[in-house]
Amino acid sequence: MPSTVSALVVSWNNREFLGRCLESLPKGTEIVVVDNASSDGSADFVAETFPAVRLIRLDRNVGFAAAANRAAAEATGTYLLLLNPDAEATPKSVERLVEFLDEHVTCGAATGRLLSMTEDWQRTFNVRRLPTFATVAADLLLLRYVWPTNPLSQHADGADITDQSSQAVEQPAAICLMVRRSVFADLGGLDERFSPVWFEDTDLCRRLLEHGWTIFFVPRSNFRHLGSMSIAPLGELRIKQLYYRNLERYMAKHSGWIGLILTRTMIAAGMGLRAAGSALAGNGTGFRTFGGVMRAALGGWRHLS
Repeated sequence: MPSTVSALVVSWNNREFLGRCLESLPKGTEIVVVDNASSDGSADFVAETFPAVRLIRLDRNVGFAAAANRAAAEATGTYLLLLNPDAEATPKSVERLVEFLDEHVTCGAATGRLLSMTEDWQRTFNVRRLPTFATVAADLLLLRYVWPTNPLSQHADGADITDQSSQAVEQPAAICLMVRRSVFADLGGLDERFSPVWFEDTDLCRRLLEHGWTIFFVPRSNFRHLGSMSIAPLGELRIKQLYYRNLERYMAKHSGWIGLILTRTMIAAGMGLRAAGSALAGNGTGFRTFGGVMRAALGGWRHLS
């Protein structure tokens, strides 16, 4: 294929999966790997095994958004493929995204279909709708747990989206997201305040749509994906604290101080309900985790770096 694609791979202690990811990319793809100060030898592995890859070694973990922006600044392709190190392209998947964007000039970004290693569609990872106060409330205040098929949660999860044909979507994950480089640059890249992970891709998608671009799900382009490999070492409490802090940041960014107050209140209430439920069930781990998120939210996330 023509060298019109720059694959941007941000790695943090992903040596076990990184080789498969890089090997899956088609010949002619420019590959930029940013290593976020890994301690497992990932950077040396890339340098020794994939000498054609442009490798950027960072001396500290700057988070996904900042690392991806650094990779984009080095890239020269017409299209940027944000690709997780625990994902791999199947034959023709990258080319099909290129073909789609070439043919649809108003489409700013496109994503493929995510498959598990057993070839099942990873719907929950793949495409969702942008968060609203109503859908956030349905999740935080346990509506989806007492009424799993409620219309708010079904809408947020994109339950009506099928993998039978290409269609416009709101929020694909950046696990395998191809963006026009010119559009990415015009939008200022990913917002690095969403650190270290979560909601930087949601925010990018929202800004794409607000600037008049469309985003398409192209299910004939398939990528295999393991999922959650990079974040597991953070531990359950820190994972949840970071997730909900960045949810609050996202809602505040797009709805101002009202968004901040409402979201923080819902997070604290929702975590309190979960902590109480865990205590009643004798689940000490759950009680400590949800209680820890509630305290962090009530404290304004001051001690969360």
